[in-house]
Amino acid sequence: MTHSHLHEIRSWLETQLARLESERYDLEVESCADENEFASQVAEAHIKVAVRERVAQQVREIQTALRRLDRSDFGCCEECGCEIGVARLKARPTALLCVDCQTERESQAAGF
Repeated sequence: MTHSHLHEIRSWLETQLARLESERYDLEVESCADENEFASQVAEAHIKVAVRERVAQQVREIQTALRRLDRSDFGCCEECGCEIGVARLKARPTALLCVDCQTERESQAAGF
């Protein structure tokens, strides 16, 4: 992977991390002003919790990718040690597995 590719991916990861941190802040719990809307606020709170969990997971994945960039092991499959393809990393910069290992893992999870 070229230095240019790594720089492009780092920039994208940092931009996404900033966006997610902002999104996480926007999801903070709001106070309840009207008791008649309690049920809808409870439903909204459940949705916000799910979204917050998704955002937190994405933040962790991006932070892991940035640490891997710093350690110079970014782009190496955690399963087999082979290089993860540039196209895959551009499509999913947080990928930890090469296509073959990811496919194998998904097949095992599906019971094949």
